[in-house]
Amino acid sequence: MHSLAQMLRTAAAAALPGGAFLRRDRGDALFVTDAPRFGDRMDWAGLLFEAGFYCAVSGGLLRLWPAGIWLSRLEAACPEPPDDLCQSLSRFRGRDPDGESLKLFAFGMRCLDGGDGAARFDRKLRQRAAACLRLNAMDPSEPTLGGGLYACALLDHELEVQNR
Repeated sequence: MHSLAQMLRTAAAAALPGGAFLRRDRGDALFVTDAPRFGDRMDWAGLLFEAGFYCAVSGGLLRLWPAGIWLSRLEAACPEPPDDLCQSLSRFRGRDPDGESLKLFAFGMRCLDGGDGAARFDRKLRQRAAACLRLNAMDPSEPTLGGGLYACALLDHELEVQNR
C-alpha cells in the first residue's frame, strides 16, 4: 500500500470508535465505515473534519472523503512537477478544491490504496483538467476553479509509477 494511502487510512481509523470497520468505498467516497452504530448521536462531521475528512451518513453507514488539507499536503510535498501532466496543472496548485476535485482525489486514492480503475482515473482527470483549463481561460479570477487538479495529477503520476 502506498504511504499516502496508509496515512489517510490511519488518520480516518484513529477518529473512529474501536470495533468500527473502515473499508474502501465502492462509490465516490474514499472510505465507508459502520461507526454510526457505535454512537449515532456523535458529531461525526466535526470529529472527522478534525482528522481531515468530510463525511455523510447514508443507509446507516458513514462515507468519508479527504478534505482539502490532504491535497494541500501532497502539493506541498511535491513542489517540483514530476511529469508533463503535473507541470501543465501546476498553475492550479494552492487553490481550494471544489467537491468534484475532492471526489476525483478520492477516486485516485482508492486506486492507490489497491483498487482498480487507474486508467479510468487518468481519463477523468484529463477530462476535468481540459474543462477547467477552458473555463479558466474565460475567467482566470475564479479562486477555486481547478483547485485540487495538481494533487490529482500527482496521484496519477504515482499510479503510473506503481503500475510499471
